[in-house]
Amino acid sequence: MRLIKKNPNKIKSSTLDVVLSVLNVVLLVIFTIVIIFPLMNFFSLAFSNSAFNSQLILFPKGWTMWAFEYILAGDEASYFWRSFLNSVIITVVITVVSNLVEAMAAYPLSKSDCPFRGGIMIYFIITMLFSAGIIPIYLLMYQFNLLNKIWSIILISISNVSNLLFFKTFFEGLPSDIEEAARLDGASEIQMFFFIVIPMSLPVLGSCCFFSIVGAWNSYGSAMLFITASAKEAHPLAYYIYLLIDRLRIIKNDPQVVAGVNNIQAAAMLLSIIPILCIYPYVIKYIKNGLTLGSVKG
Repeated sequence: MRLIKKNPNKIKSSTLDVVLSVLNVVLLVIFTIVIIFPLMNFFSLAFSNSAFNSQLILFPKGWTMWAFEYILAGDEASYFWRSFLNSVIITVVITVVSNLVEAMAAYPLSKSDCPFRGGIMIYFIITMLFSAGIIPIYLLMYQFNLLNKIWSIILISISNVSNLLFFKTFFEGLPSDIEEAARLDGASEIQMFFFIVIPMSLPVLGSCCFFSIVGAWNSYGSAMLFITASAKEAHPLAYYIYLLIDRLRIIKNDPQVVAGVNNIQAAAMLLSIIPILCIYPYVIKYIKNGLTLGSVKG
């Protein structure tokens, strides 16, 4: 029988360490339950017959796809798909333009020889901490004739100083030898940025893009401010769901809709999170690496 030898170099955990580890596990389990429970409730509502709504807790009863059919192929179909397309356009444009602009701004600011580096950083941080307010922004959109258009949502969401700080910190940790070698080979600053720096920055780029996608996809505050409820052709998906909650409650001529209001709302919310769930598995590795790389130099 082979004996397992103890590692003499292993550090023995103290009683406090064990207690803290157990406490962490307990808190994580509690937080997981708190997060999963409402999701399971929405799932059960979306796939259940409205007659069983009062009996639902975690699992569907009277399985049916009626709520999804009402949204995707019923009276709400054209409105839903138009809002879905608007959200795709808004999310793609914000994600691409915002991260490209922030990365291009962060790259020169990551160099110690950048002129006026300190003053520029103070300017960016001030814009992150303080805003001009809702009324000046609304008047600006009005003057540019952007009210009731998706471009008002896009323009106000492009600037993201938090991502700029992520990019700057990451770029400061990149090895300078590679950039010096590229300069000796005759690469310009633009070529070096797009063909050397960006490929090396996929972890932070993936993390910032994912944060931008989630923020743009789920945001409806800007739509409420710049787009009226009657301008349905410009509504993003999150604003569509926000209005759907109130709109369904005033329908009185369809008994099935009246009884299944909560089921339709749950189905709409589930449909709205499917794109994010599909993207998440492909960027999780970048999220885990991007939040730590660049934080320690050496």
